[in-house]
Amino acid sequence: MKPEQTFEKGVECREAGNEAFKKNNYQEALSQYYHALLHLRTVGGLHPENNLKERANEQLVKIYNNMAAVLAKQEKWSRVLDSATKAREIDDSNLKSKFRQGQAHGRLGNMEKAQELLTEILKKDPKDAAVKHELALIQQKDKKGQEQVKNAYWGMFDREKK
Repeated sequence: MKPEQTFEKGVECREAGNEAFKKNNYQEALSQYYHALLHLRTVGGLHPENNLKERANEQLVKIYNNMAAVLAKQEKWSRVLDSATKAREIDDSNLKSKFRQGQAHGRLGNMEKAQELLTEILKKDPKDAAVKHELALIQQKDKKGQEQVKNAYWGMFDREKK
């Protein structure tokens, strides 16, 4: 298969994954995204033609972000973090992958890192409702965690008095 054909096959697989995602068929979506990755990672080689490597990298970022979205629907947060991180390794400025990283860190209990990433996005796009919502959830979770720690310690001191 010629590089351009490999590229086109990768794009086709990504689009098939998108269609499966729209139908809530997450396993099929992940399978198609995986096949797209296999095709697109090999595009370009040592002598890329017609900006093929650059175009392939753009597609790879989309695929990793799409995989992160599927995995978020399945609440597989460590895998969401992996996919979003791979997207940012290719394009560090991608806000979708930064959002998914922040979301995953929040669900995994890394509140400080989650807030840091989401706040960075909010500085660039202050009107992003999804980021605001996610920050509110994380702040709420963080408050509950602090209250639980406080209650645990208060309980310890109460027992010592008796």
